[in-house]
Amino acid sequence: MKRSLVVFLLIFLVSCATKKQVAEFEALPNWVKQKPILPGYYVGIASVKKVGTTAQYTAKARRQALADLAESVSSTVSSTSVLHAIETQYGFSETFNQKIEITTSDYLEGFEPVDAYDTEDSYWVYYKIDKRTYHEMKEKKKQEAIAAALSKYQSGTEQDQKNNPKEAIAFYLQGLQALKQYLNEDNPAIYNNQPIDIGNELFSSINKLLNNLKIGAERSGVIVKRRESFKDQLEFLITYRGQPVHGIPVSFSFSGGYLKTDQQVSGESGKVSLEPFSVYSKNKDEQITAAIDLKTLAQQSVDDLFIRGIIQQHDIQPAIVDIKIMDPTIALHLGKNSYSNNQYNKVTTLFVQNADQFGFSTLSESNTDYLLEMDIHYQPGERAGGLVSVYLSAQLMLKNQRGQTIWSKQTENIKGVGYSNDEARNIAFEEFLTALNRKYFKQGLEAIK
Repeated sequence: MKRSLVVFLLIFLVSCATKKQVAEFEALPNWVKQKPILPGYYVGIASVKKVGTTAQYTAKARRQALADLAESVSSTVSSTSVLHAIETQYGFSETFNQKIEITTSDYLEGFEPVDAYDTEDSYWVYYKIDKRTYHEMKEKKKQEAIAAALSKYQSGTEQDQKNNPKEAIAFYLQGLQALKQYLNEDNPAIYNNQPIDIGNELFSSINKLLNNLKIGAERSGVIVKRRESFKDQLEFLITYRGQPVHGIPVSFSFSGGYLKTDQQVSGESGKVSLEPFSVYSKNKDEQITAAIDLKTLAQQSVDDLFIRGIIQQHDIQPAIVDIKIMDPTIALHLGKNSYSNNQYNKVTTLFVQNADQFGFSTLSESNTDYLLEMDIHYQPGERAGGLVSVYLSAQLMLKNQRGQTIWSKQTENIKGVGYSNDEARNIAFEEFLTALNRKYFKQGLEAIK
C-alpha cells in the first residue's frame, strides 16, 4: 500500500512538472520557439544567460543576433574571385582558410530591433534587416572599397615603374586590405579605359613583383677554421628586374647556431652584409642563408593578418653561402728525457683523445695553430718503514702560432709512495695522468677562444 502511494506521488509530481514546462513553452513568443521567415528580410535571433550586468548580457545578445543575421546574408566564394585564386595557389592553409565574415560595421547599419524577451535566467533578442536596404548599403560600401583599391593600385603601379618594389607592394597590399570584405566576390572596375577585376589585378601584380625580386650571394662559399671567424664580411645583393633596390628587409640564419645580427635592410647599392663571426660548430659543413624577409615587408605595409599572409606564403629563393669548417690544429711538446716510452705514449694518446673531443686535429710541432708544452719534475719525498715517496709537479703552457702564451698552469704536487723510487714515480705519474685527463687538458683546450 505504501509503495503504491509513493509511485502515485511520483507520477503526480512528474505530471505537474511536465504541465509546467508545457505551459512555460506555450508562453514563449513564436519567434523564440522557431526562427521566423520574413519575406523581404534577413533575420537574426540570439539568446544568452543573464550573467553580469544588464548592459553586459544585452550587449552580448545583440552581438550574437547580428552575427546570426550576418550568417543569413553570407555568400559563397566566386570561382573568379581573389579568395579563390589565393586558395588555389596556396591551398587551404590556416591563414587562407579564414572566411571573409560580415561584421556589424559592414553594411548592417540598417538593422531593426523587432522584439526582446526575457525570463528569470535568460534573455532573447530579435533583429531583422530589409534585404533591399542591405544590398544597397553593401553595394555602396563595395564601390567605395573598389575606388580605394583602384587608387592604391594606381599608386603601386607608379612605384613599380620607378623600380621601387617596397613601396609598390605596400600599395598593392593596402588595396587588397581595402577590398578584404569582398575578396570572395568579383570586383569589376575600369582602369585606363579597360575593364578589370581590381582584386585580381592587385593579387597578380603582387605575384609578378615578388617573382622579380631576387637575392644573391657574392660568394658561394668560405673556408674557416673552427673557433675562428672568416676573414671578410659576406655580401648579398637584392635586385628587382635585375636592378639593385634599397629598403628591402633581409633575414639571416646560420645552420650552426645563432647570429648576433640576423636582420638588415638593403642600402642604396642594394646590398646587405654579414660581419665575420667565430664558428664553433663541430660539423664539417654548415650554411648561412640570407632571405628576403617577407614577414617584415608585410608588417610594414598593412596591419591585417590575413592580407599579410598573402605574401608571406610566397617562395623567394634565398641566397646560400656554404661554410666549410676545418679543424684547428694543435700539437703537444714533451721533454722526452722526463718520460719513459710507455709514459710518453700514454700522455700523447690522452692528449689526442681530448683534442678530438674539442674539435682539434693534432699535427707535428712545426706546423700547427697551437702548441701545448708540458714539462714534469720529480722531487724526492719522505722515507719511512721501507717506503719511499716522490712528488710530481708539471708546468703546462699553451701558445698560439705567434708564440704568445694564451694559457699556463702549474700543477699541485702529486705524491706517489712505493717500495722503490721507480715504483713511487710510476704511482705519482698514474695519478698525474688521471688529473691530465679530467681537468688540465680540458682547461687548456677551453682557453682557446
